[in-house]
Amino acid sequence: MQNMEESLYQKMRDKKRFDVNLKATYSIKGKGAQDQECRIANLSSSGATACFPRTESLQRGAVVVMDIAIPNTIMRIATEAEIMWTKQRFNDLISGIKF
Repeated sequence: MQNMEESLYQKMRDKKRFDVNLKATYSIKGKGAQDQECRIANLSSSGATACFPRTESLQRGAVVVMDIAIPNTIMRIATEAEIMWTKQRFNDLISGIKF
């Protein structure tokens, strides 16, 4: 079953990506922390790249609860995402997230 899930995820991951710059708030699931702000970029149907504050210490497999604002509307998307990878860059922690 795992290979089938990975195969489906890889097919979804290969779909078109969109360069975006969206504001979002997030909290780490299960930590009860207050929402903080992050940015969403490189969006696809299966995930995105997220820019978190450098002070954040997210590990692969962590789950974040996100609320993504849709520009020029009052609409928001509430979702959960799993951290797939992370790397430090300047003042940000860049992470690949899977919805």
